[in-house]
Amino acid sequence: MLSGCGGGASGEKTAESSDTPTVENAYKEKYDPPVTLTTAWGINPIAKFKNGESIENSVATKWAKEKFGIEIKSLWSVTDTNGAFVTKMRLAMSSGQEMPEIVTVGDDLLAQDLIDSGMYQEAGPLFDKYASDTWKKAMELDPNIWNPYTRDGKRMGIPILDYAYNNDYLLWIRQDWLDKLNLQAPKTIDELEKVMDAFKNQNPDGLKPDQVIPLSLGFKTSMNTWMGDPSWIFGAYGTLPQQWNLTADGKLEYGSVNPAMKQGLAKLNEWHAKGYIPAEAALWDENKTSEPAVAGTAGIIPGPYWMSGWPLQDTAKNVPTAVWKPIMIPTGPDGTAMRHGTKFSNGVILIKKDMKHPEAFFTYQNYLFDNYADPKPGSPYDYGLFEGYDYKLDDKGRPIPGEQIDGGYVNVTLYLLVHDGARIPDAQMKALMNLADGKEPVTKLEKDVALNYGKETPAAAKILLAQEEISKKNLFTGPTTATMKSRLDYLNKMENQVFNEIIYGKSSMDAFDAFVKSWNSGGGEKITQEVNAWYDTVK
Repeated sequence: MLSGCGGGASGEKTAESSDTPTVENAYKEKYDPPVTLTTAWGINPIAKFKNGESIENSVATKWAKEKFGIEIKSLWSVTDTNGAFVTKMRLAMSSGQEMPEIVTVGDDLLAQDLIDSGMYQEAGPLFDKYASDTWKKAMELDPNIWNPYTRDGKRMGIPILDYAYNNDYLLWIRQDWLDKLNLQAPKTIDELEKVMDAFKNQNPDGLKPDQVIPLSLGFKTSMNTWMGDPSWIFGAYGTLPQQWNLTADGKLEYGSVNPAMKQGLAKLNEWHAKGYIPAEAALWDENKTSEPAVAGTAGIIPGPYWMSGWPLQDTAKNVPTAVWKPIMIPTGPDGTAMRHGTKFSNGVILIKKDMKHPEAFFTYQNYLFDNYADPKPGSPYDYGLFEGYDYKLDDKGRPIPGEQIDGGYVNVTLYLLVHDGARIPDAQMKALMNLADGKEPVTKLEKDVALNYGKETPAAAKILLAQEEISKKNLFTGPTTATMKSRLDYLNKMENQVFNEIIYGKSSMDAFDAFVKSWNSGGGEKITQEVNAWYDTVK
């Protein structure tokens, strides 16, 4: 049974909004005969399959049909590396191909373009009518959550909720290297440089200098990302690149044009010349930065509090003596530290205008929020979603370690219509704090963290929150502005090129000043005006 459903989610309800072009259908907990909804999959590259399954035909799609009478039809799928999902979706949109009825989109520009295409309907009235109370209360934790997908007061897409602080990062450091070198964890940028030099030139594992990457960074994707992130280096001098930050006069400023960027770029240039960061950092994406860490040749990597479970847990397979520990973000010359703060969302759900059964999607997603997002002790989902996949119990009813499951542990939430299933923003951090305080794991989230996330995860979460004030969110959460649509791609390419040339020593620091002028005259000044006009309406 569907538990805890409210807000019109239970019983036989019909759609009433005149603004939402949808057929009136009864909301049901199970549809008989089954109904079909279509989707397109951007398969997470870390997703694993077993038992001959695929994203189109998995334990999750079979569950949807058996549990809810919902047949999930895949129009197409693609492994989402190097922006493959965005590319394929844009091709489908421009060539008049059939578009998915339910699509989850993580790329902001693609999401805005799909909304602007007119193919997807206003989702707000559907959410108000069909979403369960659990889902609605989770959404209310961030009053600005709908802003990016609102057009003239209409909520065109449903934000995909994520855990609070999920991608706020700290530094992970090889504690065994520190111990062998008799060094303390660095608290400042200056101390960090001494540690990186020792890791490279006096490596305690006997690695030659050219084999060691003291600090594994990558900025192929962005200077402001979730793993291997360099933005905290600029934060030490007072700005965060590639996001909109609040200035002293109460306006929003694009961080990449703040003068403090010069000091951060100069520092990265120096570290590149000394071999402290990867020689090909400009070509490394987030997953690539984890490779030397797992191989045992990197000493430090920036990343989320949950990294001790993945990918750092695998370091022991290559270097059994390796010990990773989380440490705080180092401060700059005047004691400043900043890192990007995570939004409570990581994408959007769009619903096609001509979808025959939009209510069926809410049957599916309500169930996950009410039963799986934060199940109580004794729940059928106390240990996971699908036994034999993300959990298995021994003869005494106790969970066994993931690596002992037949065929191995797989993250089945990557098989669901909405990536990560259903997340209540504050639920995981509450579980982590309970474990960090020494409590025994009782709830599903506590057990999941204790069993699968690596033993350092609760301690890392506590260290993260000890610097809670340095997390700075991107304060522009509105829809893409008019000038962004025409100029942002050009401005971003110019920014990446200039910054890379400075870091690699191909251009002098004067190139930054020239970049700022070109950025402003090339559309950046107009974008800044548009962003602040939006900000005036919400602050």
